[in-house]
Amino acid sequence: MTPSNFQIDSCENRRDDEEENWWELWDRRRRMAVAQVLCHVVHAICMLRVYYHTHFDESATSPRDRKRKARTWERKFKSIKEAINDVAEAIREGNAIVERARQHVHSEREVYAELVKIGVERHLRYTAYSFLTQDPSRVRAFFGCPVNERKDFLLQMLYGP
Repeated sequence: MTPSNFQIDSCENRRDDEEENWWELWDRRRRMAVAQVLCHVVHAICMLRVYYHTHFDESATSPRDRKRKARTWERKFKSIKEAINDVAEAIREGNAIVERARQHVHSEREVYAELVKIGVERHLRYTAYSFLTQDPSRVRAFFGCPVNERKDFLLQMLYGP
């Protein structure tokens, strides 16, 4: 491997690592934001319940006032419930987006099976398998090619133009 090839390979590896770290960092931040929102919601519910019990249990109020206050608090609790449902739905949508956006990482088995499928000869198959699995960017490039051109592309990657 020439120094320039080594530099290119190390840059691609670093880019792959940065991309993977970006996903992990983003996922951790998303989970923290969800936890914070849920903590605020729980805190709001607790505060409303405390306020509700301190103001609603006044014995000096008339039954009519108590019913009106009860309906007011029921509406507030219902709006909190709807907000929780909205947050839950947003979390579900975010999870679906993340799953669609994540790139599929091909396993070694998939690489080997594809080599067999495209008809790479046995003596060349092991060399190609070792070459591809050494670097994830090679696997992505290999699977990024149209199926009918993969064998030619692989030979070009192995032996140059």
